[in-house]
Amino acid sequence: MIDTPTPWIALLDDDEDDFMFWQYGFDNWAKTISLKWFVSAESFLGEAAKAANRPTAIVLDGVVPTDDQEAWLTTFLGHVCCQNIPVFMLSGQFNQEQQQRFLALGASGYLVKPTSFQELQDIILKVVDKQGPPVASL
Repeated sequence: MIDTPTPWIALLDDDEDDFMFWQYGFDNWAKTISLKWFVSAESFLGEAAKAANRPTAIVLDGVVPTDDQEAWLTTFLGHVCCQNIPVFMLSGQFNQEQQQRFLALGASGYLVKPTSFQELQDIILKVVDKQGPPVASL
């Protein structure tokens, strides 16, 4: 049997409380997938470039300035570690104009931050359902 690395999803968020909430959700509703937390876009790109396997999805929030989100989304979508991997934009509140821009640029989804366990479960299951196939190496 071939030993394959554990699939993982990257959460880019500068708030440790958000990470702990998401980690609780993965522990309960996505046990076969690892959640890795990054507090900056640069730290994620550096780690992902040298990782044994690429993430199967990326959830991007709070690590880039609001006025640079579109540029960073384009950077992620074009980076070798992120190609063909779903990138979800996470926002504190729904903004239809922003959602349309992100989706037009190539984001896989626009998510509103969960505030309850039910919302968290729904979002995690959505991200897991749309995750890309595990890729062994870059």
